[in-house]
Amino acid sequence: MKVLIQNRPDAFKVFGGDSVQVLKTAEYLRRRNVNVDISLELTPDLSGYDIVHLMNITRVTFTYAQLMNAKRQGKKTVLSPIYWNTKSVMSSYLQTPFLGAGISSWKELGKACFTSLAGRTLFNETMEFVRNRSFASKVLSEVDCILPNSKAELEILQRDFPKIFQSKKKENAIVPNGVDAEIFYKASSKKFTERFKTSDFVLNVGRFSYRKNQLAMIKALKDVGLRVVFIGGSEASSNYYGIKDAIDKLYYQECIRASNSSFTFLPPLPHQDIAAAYAACRVFVLPSLYETPGLSALEAALAGANICITSGGSTREYFSDYAFYCNPNSVNSIRNAVLNAFNAPKNTNLQQHVLRNFTWEKTAEVTLQAYEKALSA
Repeated sequence: MKVLIQNRPDAFKVFGGDSVQVLKTAEYLRRRNVNVDISLELTPDLSGYDIVHLMNITRVTFTYAQLMNAKRQGKKTVLSPIYWNTKSVMSSYLQTPFLGAGISSWKELGKACFTSLAGRTLFNETMEFVRNRSFASKVLSEVDCILPNSKAELEILQRDFPKIFQSKKKENAIVPNGVDAEIFYKASSKKFTERFKTSDFVLNVGRFSYRKNQLAMIKALKDVGLRVVFIGGSEASSNYYGIKDAIDKLYYQECIRASNSSFTFLPPLPHQDIAAAYAACRVFVLPSLYETPGLSALEAALAGANICITSGGSTREYFSDYAFYCNPNSVNSIRNAVLNAFNAPKNTNLQQHVLRNFTWEKTAEVTLQAYEKALSA
């Protein structure tokens, strides 16, 4: 079997969860002796490939072009949608949250808007929002098999695109997200504790943004006497989302303003250093508006941390009863869940649950079964 995995053209410049999924799916399929290539092009030559695996209907105009190319060349296609309904996030971005921001911050946002307009990224962002549902519907309708990463994601797809699933039986297979056991399982805390002189702390890893909800986490933990470490930032991701990047930068600055000496802000770190941070912390916290399910939380769980995570999204399918859940819209809920997680003794139940069910080996196994199912249809 020869497989081509495709994703958005900037997937390795603007690195995200879908980028990780592409690379790790390919890596672990190859370990199963599957011939796999990766392409970010819109219209590559597909001669010799048996199946095309498309990723992501968030930037769906690219996915649609890749799908049409595959259809023209008569290839079977499967899709990992990586989809969730984002209305709650969009409403957050449309609010005016920067009442405390200085004039320099507003100037930066104005500059970003001007730059975006000049580079037509404002047009890109607007049109993608307007056309997303139409193009996503076409992609979902035309692919041979859909590979959501949870039952919850499949249910959201069925709710948001009912005609596709009502008109005919759409082939699908649940393919779980995975984490790299070779990096995170039994990771050592030594490198992090020696470098930053801290242990037994609360940790959050990731880009600062409204969806990730770090400001609510800061408000929840400001006066509880715990050391809190953030690893991440708000560096620009791409010209394609210039305005969103500028808003996220303002959000990051607002988070710093709202914090006190209990909080430490570190820049993005290499994977090995993050693995050491996971192992060193007592609680990893991900209070996002939703997660599907949150790769960083899976990684931290595999490294042995207690997990406090949002109840929004598909998190319960992955973390079961082994995590502490919070309502992301409630500061009190976040505070109570974090404190409960911090005061609970560490155990290996969640770590072993993730090791059994959510490694890239498992993802590759189920993905290969889905390929075979699509090819035989």
